[in-house]
This record gives sequence, structure tokens and C-alpha cells, in this order.
Amino acid sequence: MKYGVLFFGLVGLLSCAVGVADERRIAVSSSAAYYDENVIAGNILSECADLGSSFSASTEQYLRENGWHVTPLDAEPSAGAGKQLKLRIINALSAGNAFLGHRKSVSVIAELYDDGQLVDSYRETRNSSGGFSGPFKGSCAVLYRCTNTLGSDVAKWMVDK
Repeated sequence: MKYGVLFFGLVGLLSCAVGVADERRIAVSSSAAYYDENVIAGNILSECADLGSSFSASTEQYLRENGWHVTPLDAEPSAGAGKQLKLRIINALSAGNAFLGHRKSVSVIAELYDDGQLVDSYRETRNSSGGFSGPFKGSCAVLYRCTNTLGSDVAKWMVDK
């Protein structure tokens, strides 16, 4: 009798865990598009072509680390598709260089949709001079450092969503 109660208790507990896991599903932009390419410097567009992919990949990584089941979002958020996170890069600036010091920044927006309806948004900017080994990094590497941190920021914002 004791084992039967224990068995059904474990089954019930696992059912609850599966229910929680189902709620933590989200589709994330597979590559963050630029909000307006006209405000992004040409050298960033041509030399740092993976900036949007870097931001999306880091966001997905940190969401997974926080218990989310992530799938790619390759189109606009749509009705009946559950939670969807649309990522965009608002601006990216690249001033300075390895010799004089990097002065880079990336600004992003993350929009959370639930079944096609916008429910919340998050904007953030991160700046970097390259960190400890900044003088040995190229401009794109420093910008990618910003997108990595921004991915972490978005995942932290999503903790209570």
C-alpha cells in the first residue's frame, strides 16, 4: 500500500513537472534583423554580418540555461503559435580601435508575443571597450561581446514571463 501511494505521488509530481515544462516553450527569431539598416554604419553591415545571428544565438543559449525549450522563429509572430520572441537590433556603433581603445555599443529590442499578440517589450543598450584583452580584439569581436551580454539580459528579463 505504501509503495502504491509513493508510485502515484511520483507520477503526479512528474505530471506537474511536464506541465511546467510545456509552459516554458518559446520560439525565438533565428536571426535578429536590423530595425532600420539606414542608421547602421556601412562598415558594421559589411564586416560584422553575423551580428543578428550572434544576438539570437546568445539569447537562445541563455533562455535554454534558464529552462526554456527554444525553437526557431523564421517569420513574423503569428496567432495560435504560443509564445514568440521577436528580436531586432535598433542600433550599433563602432568607434575607436584596438590602439586607441574600442568604443562600441549595440542597442536592441525584444518583443514578446503570445499567440500573435504583443504582450511586452524590452529595450537595452550595452557598451564595451573589449574587456581584459580588448586591445587584441577586432571591432566585430567587441560588438559580438555586446550581443552576447544582451542575450543574457533578454533571458533575465524573460525569467518571470
